Amino acid sequence: MQKRNDYKNYFKNVFVPVLVYGALTGLVVGTIVFFFKWVAEWLMEKSAEIYHIAQQNPWIAVAVIAGALVLAFAAYWLQRWAPETKGGGIPRAEGVLRGILTFRWLRTGIAVIINSWISFFAGLPLGSEGPSVLLGTAIGGGTCKLPLSHDSWDRYIMTGGACAGFAVATSAPVTGILFALEEAHKRFTPMIFLMAMSSVVFGVAASNLWSMLFKHFGLLQHYPAPLFDITLANFDMKDIWVPLILGVVIAVVACCYNLVVFAMGKLWDGKLKKVPQWAKLMIVFALTAGIGLIVVGNFNGTDALFGGSGLIVKLTDYQKFSWAVILVLFLIRFFTISFSTSSGATGGVFIPMLSIGALVGALCGKLFMVMGMDGSLYPTVVILSMSAFMGAATRAPLTALVFTVECTWSFSNLFYVGITVFVSYLICELVKVEPLYDVLLERMIEQQNRGKQHQIVELVYVVKETAFAVGKSIRDVLWPANTKVTHVEASDNIKRMDDDGEKKIHIGDTLTLITQTYDLDATKHELDDILGKQTVLQDEIGEEMPIDNKE
Repeated sequence: MQKRNDYKNYFKNVFVPVLVYGALTGLVVGTIVFFFKWVAEWLMEKSAEIYHIAQQNPWIAVAVIAGALVLAFAAYWLQRWAPETKGGGIPRAEGVLRGILTFRWLRTGIAVIINSWISFFAGLPLGSEGPSVLLGTAIGGGTCKLPLSHDSWDRYIMTGGACAGFAVATSAPVTGILFALEEAHKRFTPMIFLMAMSSVVFGVAASNLWSMLFKHFGLLQHYPAPLFDITLANFDMKDIWVPLILGVVIAVVACCYNLVVFAMGKLWDGKLKKVPQWAKLMIVFALTAGIGLIVVGNFNGTDALFGGSGLIVKLTDYQKFSWAVILVLFLIRFFTISFSTSSGATGGVFIPMLSIGALVGALCGKLFMVMGMDGSLYPTVVILSMSAFMGAATRAPLTALVFTVECTWSFSNLFYVGITVFVSYLICELVKVEPLYDVLLERMIEQQNRGKQHQIVELVYVVKETAFAVGKSIRDVLWPANTKVTHVEASDNIKRMDDDGEKKIHIGDTLTLITQTYDLDATKHELDDILGKQTVLQDEIGEEMPIDNKE
């Protein structure tokens, strides 16, 4: 009888909400992100055409720079209206999903669309995947406002929206699911997995249906297609030296890149903190326009602009660029991407980050060919480098492995991709360089909480009959940020464990929690939603700690 009741509760309180809210969120996110991405690609194509024309006409070149300044000013005013759109969308979304950052879902959703289009049209070296994740999070925030939605489901639903946004933007559904587990929440739980899968399946289905319709009317050329439509040669064991050396090189570059991004952030927030935001954006937009207008030999400045997916495909042809041009493109993108991100310009760094890895791979590929590597392996080296760079910089090796398969539709080199990712990841872990998105998120947290004081508080709650947490495992519940369950006293005073050592929450259980919070009332409100509204039995407040505002 107990098992039957548990099944009914699971069906009613987990399965149905996951399916209904995940499906609804996925369908809306898949549709909106599809159109967002379609317009973004059109804007980048037109922007490239304008740059190519301006390269031949000095008068048009002046107009391009003036136009970039106007776009920068427009972006600034949008950011004043919605400050949540500053910087990369993924760190912001992660902060919201973990309950650390706050945002206004409707305002953020509208502003991130328009501001991203401004960045793309100006040619900034930023991608659409970051804004798509934040847009999906915002749409999930809107779905949470529908009737019958329990407040404790909010972060689950927004997680599904973020995953669907990532999956549609990158055409990588499995990677989108892993994004929730390995990157957004950094833990594997059944409820997060089910919500992510439900949203991604319906989101990708909606996007694919729109793609089919657009292809029918001639508005899309290829469907379906991998993100990087590249033919890859297969490695043999005799070539294992290539991924081993490549992993070491990628680790060094990834660590340097993260350190440069961190230094840029400190520079903007420290010595240059008095520089107004509109001036920062104008510098970035003008610099981007200037680079796009340069043509020297077989170097074209537009290859250094935009997200970089097109550049990655070009790099797989070893005859396309000389090593000198590849080196110049690497140096430009290495610094302009970090410069643009740190300035607060709206756009993602996921695909741009991949382009840096691909450029390193192209340089290494040319060197390896001199060292005796078969030239047919050159494109594979570029892709291996791209994936390893992502895994090392973000410390998401599993996501890097799966993304490589999904973006190329090739399983044949998975073992060698794993070697490259493992070596680069291991070295970055050994030298203790922090993951990219974590540091960007910490910067956003400092900006949001500057001048506030946090408290360390111990709370004791008794689980109510209608509580959201009833029947769920402790690890399945998305507790308030920086909150841990330190002790559980069973309602029947009998020590027990459920489901292979996991502890489920039952009616009447007494939970002791410790939390570090900037807003104690908001934290208590979240806990009331999760465990049931009640009088707190114990409330021991520790010493108030001022936030460390480092400059």
